[in-house]
Amino acid sequence: MKRTTVLKSAAVLGVASLALAACGGSSSSDSSSSAAPAESSAAASPSEAASSEAPAAAAGTPLYLVDGNTGNALGEKLPAGTLNGVKGTIPGAENTQDFKDALLAVDPELVDFAYAPESYDAVILAALAAAKAKSDAGVDMAKEMVAITNGTEICNDYAGCLALLEEGKAIDYNGRSGAVNFWDAGDPTSASIGVYQFGPDNVLLPEVTFMEGEIVPEGDANPIEGEPQKGANDGTFTVGTLLPITGSLAFLGPPEVASVQLAIKDIEAAGGIPGFDKIMLEEGDSGDTSTDTATQTVNRLLGKNVDVIIGAASSGVTLSTLDLVTSNGVLQISPANTSPELTTAPDSGLYWRTAPSDVLQGAFVGSLVLQDGYTKVAIMSLQDSYGDGLNANVTKAITEGGGEIVANVVYDPKSADFSADVAKIKAAGPEAIVLIGFDESAQIITELVKQGIGPNVS
Repeated sequence: MKRTTVLKSAAVLGVASLALAACGGSSSSDSSSSAAPAESSAAASPSEAASSEAPAAAAGTPLYLVDGNTGNALGEKLPAGTLNGVKGTIPGAENTQDFKDALLAVDPELVDFAYAPESYDAVILAALAAAKAKSDAGVDMAKEMVAITNGTEICNDYAGCLALLEEGKAIDYNGRSGAVNFWDAGDPTSASIGVYQFGPDNVLLPEVTFMEGEIVPEGDANPIEGEPQKGANDGTFTVGTLLPITGSLAFLGPPEVASVQLAIKDIEAAGGIPGFDKIMLEEGDSGDTSTDTATQTVNRLLGKNVDVIIGAASSGVTLSTLDLVTSNGVLQISPANTSPELTTAPDSGLYWRTAPSDVLQGAFVGSLVLQDGYTKVAIMSLQDSYGDGLNANVTKAITEGGGEIVANVVYDPKSADFSADVAKIKAAGPEAIVLIGFDESAQIITELVKQGIGPNVS
C-alpha cells in the first residue's frame, strides 16, 4: 500500500524547502506546547522566553531527536547544558491552556504533555462511535470511525458532537489533536507536528513551531469483520488502557493516562453515552517490548470485558498484542503508535490510531535538517518497527531533498555499551545526527559527547 505525503505550509517546493514557521507557536497564557513543562508554559511571554531562555544553535555536532526521546525526562538524565539548542519533533497539535489546566487538575504532577490530545481524542471518538452505532461491539464502532471524522458538520467536543448526532447530522470531529479525518485503514489523514527545542537547563522551551501535513491514502484497507467481543452491549461502556506506566516509554504514560481520565469525565458530564448505564475504566500497564507486561495486561482487560483498549504507546508493543486484542473483537485505538507497519497489519479492521504514521514525521524531520543547512547526515535508530519505519522515512526525505546519509547505524536498544555504534557515526564525519530512540538515548548521547561528536562539544 502506498501513501503520498503532502506537506502543507508556505511555498512547499519539495522536502528541502518546507517552511517551518507555517503554523506558528506560542508560549502565551492560552496556548503552549504538548511537551513543554507545565511550569515553563504558564510563565513567560513569547518575548521574555526568547530573550531569557532561547539558545543559539547547538555547538558541536547538531543533534535531532524524535517523539520517542523528545521530552524533559531525557534531559533529567544528562548534565545541564548537554541538550542546549537540540531540536526534536513530536506529532500533535498545540495544546490550549484550558486543556492543560484540566489535565493538571486530574494529575498535578504532570511535567510533559506529549500525546495528551491524541489520548483524549481516542476516548471521545470511541464514545461517539458507540453513540452513532447504538452499540459498543467493536465491529459496530469500527464501522463508524470514518463517518464521524469526515462528515459535513464540524464539532469540537463530545457534547456538541453528540447533539448533532442526535439530530441525525453527519459529524466531523475536530478535537484536541486537530482534524483527525480517518480513512478506512485506521490512520488519520491529517496531523500536526511540533518542532521543539531544549534550553540550557535541558528543559523543553515553551515556544514551539507547528507544521501541518497530510497523508493521502492509496490502496485497500483491511475489511472490518468478526464477532462482537465478550460483554458487548451489556449496558456498560468499558474502557481499558494499555499505556506505559513502566518501561522505556514510561515518560509518556502520565499525560496519556490523565487524558483518558479527563475524557471520561467530560463524557459523563455531558450525560454519558445514550443507551449505556455507565462508563467504566480499567487501567493497565503496557511496559515495553523487553517484557510480557502488555500480554498480561491485555489478558486481564479481556477478562474485564472491555469494549475498547486505548494504547499501546509503543508500536512494537501493539504489534506484539494486536492479534490478541482484535481476534477477540475488541476495538483498539492508539494515541501514539507511529510505525508505518501498522497501517496494513492484520487487524480485522479494528485497529485505529490518532497519531499519524511516521511517513509524515519522517518527512518533517528530514526537511528540518536540510532547512537548517546540513546535507551530510548520520542516523542512529533502535532496531524495532518504530525505529525501522522512522529511519526509512527520514532517509527518504533527506536523500530526495538533495542530502546524503553518510552513516546509518541500527542498534540494539538493550545493549549495555553503545561505544562501537557511536564510533561508526564519528568515523563518517556527519554535519548532523538524527537519533531515533527511547529511554536508552541518554546513554547514547553521553557516548556521543564522550567521543567528541555530541551536541555542545567544543
